[in-house]
Amino acid sequence: MKDRLYYVDRLRISAFAILILYHSSAAFFPDMGWLIHSARTSPTLSLIMDFPRAWRLALLFFVSGMGAAFSFRSDQSVAFLYKRTIRLLVPLLFAMAVLLVPQVWYERMYEDGYDGSLPTFWVTRYFTEGRYPTGNFTWAHMWFVAYLLVMSVICYPIFVYLSRPKNRIMAWFERVAKTWAIYLFVLLPLALNLALSPIYPKETNALYNDGAWFAVWASWFGLGFLIARNHQTLIGPIIAKRFVSAAIALATTVFLYAFAWLAPAEQAIGSYANDTPLFKAAIFLLAWSMILTLVGFAARHFNQPDARLVTLNRLVFPLYIIHQTVVVAALYYVLPLGLPAVPSFLIIAAATFVLSGLFAIAVDFIPGRARLLFGLDAKPPNAAGGRNIVGAER
Repeated sequence: MKDRLYYVDRLRISAFAILILYHSSAAFFPDMGWLIHSARTSPTLSLIMDFPRAWRLALLFFVSGMGAAFSFRSDQSVAFLYKRTIRLLVPLLFAMAVLLVPQVWYERMYEDGYDGSLPTFWVTRYFTEGRYPTGNFTWAHMWFVAYLLVMSVICYPIFVYLSRPKNRIMAWFERVAKTWAIYLFVLLPLALNLALSPIYPKETNALYNDGAWFAVWASWFGLGFLIARNHQTLIGPIIAKRFVSAAIALATTVFLYAFAWLAPAEQAIGSYANDTPLFKAAIFLLAWSMILTLVGFAARHFNQPDARLVTLNRLVFPLYIIHQTVVVAALYYVLPLGLPAVPSFLIIAAATFVLSGLFAIAVDFIPGRARLLFGLDAKPPNAAGGRNIVGAER
């Protein structure tokens, strides 16, 4: 029996939509110097976005881990690594060499007063002045793709080992995850992060010096893989506990707003800028409880077949690849209008969804292997919808 898990598609699409909303708002946070920063900020918008900031990336890595499990289920040979490398490395390199160049160009014009053309910047400055932020060459938001690729390589032998018949570790995980102890798995990313923080004290998204946070993202990725591998036995208990998961998420959110995000007790337990062990414990608990909440409710109420989801799920990767370049370009043109922060955010978010969506639709018409540059399969899916890396259970 091969049934597509439509709720996983919906979670993946929703996670990327939340990411776009967050990036569209980041320029207006008073406490964050983003790529392009607005002089007109909104503390309210920043406070609202503090909530998804705690779990949006955890959800993305978790869903990516589920996708890796469904793909691994169909091919456990080295071909799994080959396919993952082609799917992730090719668009990563192409984005770094081509698609991210306008993003840095707009930033240098807005923040530094650069007045050269895009081709001139691309040829004379982008590749020759070192790594961003002191230089220009960057993988920007594509760090997420680079991390997924490295995780896939590192985790491959672990996946092979765990997939052996009657594997004791897998059996233990399945037995524990069916109980209330599933909430204790939040200790995995927390323990790894705290253990590695003395060596890697800052979150950098640079991979080579980001060990503490790489361990966190790899934990969510691994938990997604494990949940997906045991989907038939675990999804029922997760659905049954969805209201408890939601209650934990709500209580943790109230706690964070009361003691970290809102005055007068602002930063009493730490903050995103001062991520104390207690603050990390709170945001990791919020992330894990939100993941279980969203999986539980989505699997129970949003698993209906919908052919449009297959298309949207296919297009969401190229949309992700281009979205931050569109955000920065929109900021460059909207901020000089002098509008308040919230209307500017709404315009930028709308423009990003529309233009990124049009870009994704356009590249979907590209034939053959050139599609790989944008994270699409080399051949277009057939009329039945084809099969994607996320969403097929076997």
